Amino acid sequence: METQEIENILQEYLEKTNRSMRELEILKQISTDNLMAVLELRKSQELLSREFRSFKDEMKVFKDEMKAFKDEMKAFKDEMNKKWGELANRLGTITEDIFAPGIPHLVKSLGYTIKEKMLNVEFGKNGRFRQYDALVMAEDENGNEVLFVAEVKSRARSEDFEQLKDLLKDLLEFKPTYQKVKIVPVLAAFKIPEDLVNLASKKGVLLVRMGGEYLEPLNPEVVK
Repeated sequence: METQEIENILQEYLEKTNRSMRELEILKQISTDNLMAVLELRKSQELLSREFRSFKDEMKVFKDEMKAFKDEMKAFKDEMNKKWGELANRLGTITEDIFAPGIPHLVKSLGYTIKEKMLNVEFGKNGRFRQYDALVMAEDENGNEVLFVAEVKSRARSEDFEQLKDLLKDLLEFKPTYQKVKIVPVLAAFKIPEDLVNLASKKGVLLVRMGGEYLEPLNPEVVK
């Protein structure tokens, strides 16, 4: 084999060796980069995992706080409903306390003689009971008995007439002796819409409200 041919073979081998070394360096660099990327990914995953656990803990605390807040709001709402109910009952009692005692004086001012008055009285029969704010038995100028049956409201409404009608129906069932006397239904209230006056007169109901002289009738003609 000639010297030139040997040199060519050695040169080709050297070039292949250099190429292989470069390829190894490239592979090494790629492997190193991949390893660093994997390590960074793992770090990111661990960081995300810690942050997620922290987020879950924070969410649990938040949910617990929200539950406690909802429980407090429910308790507050229940307490306020109780207070409003007590206030409503108290206002109703105040209304009755103001109006009911004045009904006998009103009846007297209309020219009647008072024979008997009953305030906040209850009647019942066969397990059924009714509360009546004021009953006043009186006599007119001719000696005829007239029974005034008063229902007290804070504000008068049209549906109160039906309720008053039912009260009178039950009263005659509870106390049959009242069927022999004339009955005047009375609806007393702090607030009475103007459109109820004519309706009350048509139904024969005496409307009464707070006036300059304690209680005043709005349609006194119904008792004449």
